[in-house]
Amino acid sequence: MAEPVMLGSRGLAWGRAFRDLVADGEPIKIEGDKRSPAGIYAIVRPFGFAPSPLAGYLRLQSDSVCVEDPSSPAYNTITSGNAIGQSAGTQNMGVMARYRRGLIVDYPTDAADRAGSCIFIHIRKKDPTSGTAGCLTLPENRVAVLQKFANKHPTVLALIPESALGRLGDCLPLKITESH
Repeated sequence: MAEPVMLGSRGLAWGRAFRDLVADGEPIKIEGDKRSPAGIYAIVRPFGFAPSPLAGYLRLQSDSVCVEDPSSPAYNTITSGNAIGQSAGTQNMGVMARYRRGLIVDYPTDAADRAGSCIFIHIRKKDPTSGTAGCLTLPENRVAVLQKFANKHPTVLALIPESALGRLGDCLPLKITESH
């Protein structure tokens, strides 16, 4: 199902796994660039604050963080902030309203590449024009629908720069390529 989303405040940059598709002048995702990673990724797990019957659901606690620090052994994981201490760069997910409901995107990265981390689909901030640090956002009711859909059906996220549609036309559904 196609959904309009808010992306990173600086747009898209190709994820490292898709660097063979990069054309001249197109950026490659790096940690902290405020770009969402272009490519095709599985949506793997729902999360949120409240208990949920969804399979694989990760209930966030008040100390839940996602580690954004490539020097940390917990890089690109959701863990307890108390367990890793104050020295690692983290995103405090357990107390931020936008993480009340979301989905984990299977964005492959490693600390050596510094290719970005903590990519999620989550609730849009109150300012609907405000971009993200690299995630995708939707209104809360649409995140809830997507959580239920993805929990019943294998689901992928396709983030493709408009400039690449011509290069990938035969690989994408016709409906997507015709709309641009």
